[in-house]
Amino acid sequence: MSISSKSGNKLTRPITDVIWIQTSFIGDIVLTTAAIKALHKNMPEIRQHFVTTPTGAKVMRDHPHLVSIHIFSKRDGSLKPMINVRASLKRQNLPKSTVILQPHKSLRSTLLSKMLGYPLHTYNETSGSWLATATVPRVAVLHESDRISLLLETIGLTRENFLGIKPFLPKAELPVAARGMVPDINWIGVAPGSVWATKRWPVPKFATLSQILLDDKNTGIVLLGSEEDVKAAHFIEESCLKTRPDARDRIINLAGKTTLTDLNGIYPRLSQLISNDSSPIHYASAFNIPTVAIFGSTVTEMGFGPLADSSAVAQVNLGCRPCSDHGPTECPLGHFKCMNDLEVTRVKEIIPHP
Repeated sequence: MSISSKSGNKLTRPITDVIWIQTSFIGDIVLTTAAIKALHKNMPEIRQHFVTTPTGAKVMRDHPHLVSIHIFSKRDGSLKPMINVRASLKRQNLPKSTVILQPHKSLRSTLLSKMLGYPLHTYNETSGSWLATATVPRVAVLHESDRISLLLETIGLTRENFLGIKPFLPKAELPVAARGMVPDINWIGVAPGSVWATKRWPVPKFATLSQILLDDKNTGIVLLGSEEDVKAAHFIEESCLKTRPDARDRIINLAGKTTLTDLNGIYPRLSQLISNDSSPIHYASAFNIPTVAIFGSTVTEMGFGPLADSSAVAQVNLGCRPCSDHGPTECPLGHFKCMNDLEVTRVKEIIPHP
């Protein structure tokens, strides 16, 4: 364990409460639940609180290991959201034996942490880390879920206590929009979206793969995505209905029709998931759903691959990969071979059995 501390590595008092500050993307928030689970397993007496975005609050709603959730509307740009978080946490009457664990590396999160007034534990690499009470190195070779859990070293856990623990989200009731997911069908989730364009496998390829999968009469397709993915999901649905009209009852298009809370009811009912490198693979990891993750401009070595027991990664080996941390808007070299050259047959052959 390599911990930097202004007051030494020994804790001066028993910790009673931990405040997590995680205001990054949905996938990062889901991955943080691995550390939350590890802390609950090893130190169940510590109360855990979570500061996150309005979207993150929906992801973490009803999480059984959290005592409270507090919303940080960071896009406001003023001091008011920080003041609101401080007021919200003040109502918890947290004792001085509280520490902040901050996996989000932004300076804004660091400033929020300091405004809250509790000892801050974060990474050496965090912006403003010199303001922290204790820091640990963010080990690049680890999966992001394990990198987040490294913060638990600052409060006394060792790596054998948390490395390899999967994310965890609570199951929920199946939402009305998904009631067509009858139990006698193997439902395969298909998630064609991503915030970043170069992380998206071409939609016609998703459509072709879905059509092939529907040739198995015991298989159904559940199209997943946000409002931004409605057009892509509609194309896949219409393509399937045109070529496999008898499969109408085995195609359920949920893109733009579900909330983040609804996903906790849908994912546990899936037999498999096929998704771009985006938050759906982390939801699948949280429910241990067999996963095929499609990687284009990014690579699994960045630490965001699938964690389900049965997982596979579809990708094309190219010297230009990765081309950025998240994936640029357009292929920097103009050919987009990382996705265009990934054939449907290649993805189909590595789909794990449920």
